[in-house]
Amino acid sequence: MNTKIIQSSNFNTEVEHFIRLFDIPRENQSLEHVSNILKKFSLFPYENLSKILLLNHNFDNPIFRHPGNIIDDFQNFRLGGTCFALTYFLKKIMNYFSYDTNFLLADMKSGDNTHTALRLNYQKGQYLLDPGYLIQNPLRIDKLSVVQDAVFVVPESEPNRFTLYTFKSGNKIWRYSFLNEAVTDNEYFKYWNKSFHWMTMHGICLSKKNEEGFLYLHNNYLKQESKQENFKGKFQEDISIVINKYFNIPKSLVQKAQEALTENLHYDKELGFEVPKWVK
Repeated sequence: MNTKIIQSSNFNTEVEHFIRLFDIPRENQSLEHVSNILKKFSLFPYENLSKILLLNHNFDNPIFRHPGNIIDDFQNFRLGGTCFALTYFLKKIMNYFSYDTNFLLADMKSGDNTHTALRLNYQKGQYLLDPGYLIQNPLRIDKLSVVQDAVFVVPESEPNRFTLYTFKSGNKIWRYSFLNEAVTDNEYFKYWNKSFHWMTMHGICLSKKNEEGFLYLHNNYLKQESKQENFKGKFQEDISIVINKYFNIPKSLVQKAQEALTENLHYDKELGFEVPKWVK
């Protein structure tokens, strides 16, 4: 989809489809209402399979996955999206309900401006909404936030910069930092376009959070946290079998993404993008 078209579209039809599909109440604005939306929205898994395949089919001119793509691919294949596509869809939902939100960019270990989220401006407060990180409640960011979902935000010494940590077993883990400054649509789309060639696109990555627990998969590493089972380590089975088992994504689609990943890696190398050292 052309950038100008996706920027100018409100995608209300797709948002209403989301509202019906996940039974979102049409109620007055409140933080509880936002939390309800976030919990339902987190049923879309974080995954880069769809992005790997999309890049492979449109290498010279990457196409942004819009809300209709996400809805259709979720219903047909149980796919979701990466942080840019998910955050963009969430902003359209927030717009539909007349919430005031802004795009934010964040720095991760993988590099500067490699993650994105939304800032919600509500009743003189500012809150972080992060669908890519599967956070299910608004996090207050204009003052020290209480721990929610084992996640909290801390202001840094640099003016208007904050860091998001996860909290587990008494330890806090640095995840990313961000400037609490609104990002223009043009800036957002610039980094979305760049994201197709980042190092994070050189491996398969998925995660999801629901009532059953949390799942994270990166190549042949799996982390599972649930009441029934906890596991952390490498697996020997074919990745398509593991993804199908835990994420219900068709094995054939995973296999296509594996083939596309190899082609994308070598094409990236030819174009001068950074690739893993083992790529020949």
